[in-house]
Amino acid sequence: MSRTDNLKAFEIVLESFLERAVAAKEKRLQVAQGINRLEQIDSRMTSGVDPVDRLGEWFADHNRWLEQENLKHSDIDRIGRILDNIRNELDLENDESPASRKISSEIDRWQLASPQSTQSLVLKRGPEAAAEGDTVADFRKLIPNIGQLFEQYAVSKLHIMSVLDETLRTAELQKNKEALILSAFIIYYLKTGGYKVDPYVMRLKQAEKALEEDDSDA
Repeated sequence: MSRTDNLKAFEIVLESFLERAVAAKEKRLQVAQGINRLEQIDSRMTSGVDPVDRLGEWFADHNRWLEQENLKHSDIDRIGRILDNIRNELDLENDESPASRKISSEIDRWQLASPQSTQSLVLKRGPEAAAEGDTVADFRKLIPNIGQLFEQYAVSKLHIMSVLDETLRTAELQKNKEALILSAFIIYYLKTGGYKVDPYVMRLKQAEKALEEDDSDA
């Protein structure tokens, strides 16, 4: 191969590299602009401007992100935190309007798209001993209580994720052990259904830690 041919081959490789680099840079810029736009929607809520229409437009413009690979894990986490704050500010749990239900559904869809945690929950226990008492009977008593607790939080809820959000909040703020167990049950149910539950696993661990600290202070 002549020197001219080598230069032409190098030029082709260089052009291809530059094209890919520019395309990647453009994608990252589009992601940054989209997230900034969502943050602006969130920040303007305090001015009394109704954000529902703008949120609907944002979802319409960016839902394709969920099928593409342009987002990093940090991007999805950042978007999830913003949407969670918007959900709380709008009080979507108590708003039954069609527009609000649609927004709540879209937020759930984005939160379920969060990356799967590489960590797993590990249940540890010591050797079985008679001194532990009748643990079977204790667990049997717990089951109807958990069912009743679920029915309490499921009232007026449209999505299982909304129930989970409420049980996790109760477990952490009220140090409620039954709410913690119910949360773990729902998370496992969602996980076996193929949902990505990493953010909820993290919240479960935080609630469990708060409960343990409360028990140690008692």
